Amino acid sequence: MSIAADLPTRRNEAWKYSDLRRAIGDQAHVLREGRDIIERLSPGTQRSVVAAGEERLFVERMDDDVHVDARSFEFSIEPDASLTRVVIQTGRNLPLSIARVRVGARARYTQFVLAFGGRLARVETHVSVDGEGAEVTLNGAYLAGKDRHADLTSVIDHHARDATTRQLIKGVARRGGRGVFQGRIVVDRAAQKTDARQHHQGLLLEEGAEIFAKPELMIHADDVQCAHGNTAGGLDEGALFYMRSRGIPEQEARALLIEAFLSETIPTSVPEELREELAGLIRSWLGEASS
Repeated sequence: MSIAADLPTRRNEAWKYSDLRRAIGDQAHVLREGRDIIERLSPGTQRSVVAAGEERLFVERMDDDVHVDARSFEFSIEPDASLTRVVIQTGRNLPLSIARVRVGARARYTQFVLAFGGRLARVETHVSVDGEGAEVTLNGAYLAGKDRHADLTSVIDHHARDATTRQLIKGVARRGGRGVFQGRIVVDRAAQKTDARQHHQGLLLEEGAEIFAKPELMIHADDVQCAHGNTAGGLDEGALFYMRSRGIPEQEARALLIEAFLSETIPTSVPEELREELAGLIRSWLGEASS
C-alpha cells in the first residue's frame, strides 16, 4: 500500500527544502498515530522524565543504513533538572528524528546535533519552555558532502518568563550537497524577560553546493531581548592567506579553518571525551573530503 498521499513535499512549508515523498518513493511503510510524519513513521515514541535536581546525558547515534530510520522521543525535564542530548547522525539513507522536550522551572536543556546528511536526513526538535528561569541551548553542525542532504529543524516556544535560549547552528556543504536550517523561536505574551538569541552560519565550500536557512522570531511580549541572524558565504580568504603565509599547505589550512568554525557550536557542557569524539568525526570528514 502506498503512503505517498500522507508524506510531505516541498509544498509543505515545514518541509519546503526537504522533499520526503520523493526521497521515500513508492516503498510501503506502516503509519501509526502521531502529530508529525516522523512520529507516524517511527515504530513508537520513547518517553523519558528527568527528575527534579537530576543531571542526565543522552547520546543518540543515528548510524543505521536501513531505508527509513525514523525515531521519536519525548523528554520532560522537571524543575532544577538538567538534560544534555547529543545526536550523531551518520546513516546514509533516510535517518529521521523528532524530539519533543518540555523544560520546567530553572531546568536546563542542552542539545548538540552533528549531522553528516543522508539521501535525506532530518533532525527535528520542538522545545516547550514551561518554567520560569529555564535555560535552553540548541546547537548543531552539519557537513553535507556530495549527494548528502542534512536538515536541522527546530521550534522553541517560550511560555514562561525569565527564560534564556541560545541557538547556534553552523554548517558546510560541498558540490552536490545540501544543508538546511529551519529555526523558529516563539515568545508568548506571558513570557516577559525572555532572552533569546538564534544564529546560523553556513559555508559553501564549492560551486554547486546548496545551503537553505530560515531563522524566525515571533514575539508577542514587550519586555524581551531577542535577536537572530543568518550568514552564508565562503571561507575567509584573509585568514586562509595568513595561514598559508606561515607555511601551512592550502588543504591543511582550509581543514583547520573549517574545523575551528564548526567546533564553536559544541556546548562546553558536553563531556570532554565526547567532545573529542565529535571533533574527530569532523576531522575525519574533512580529511576524506580533501583526499
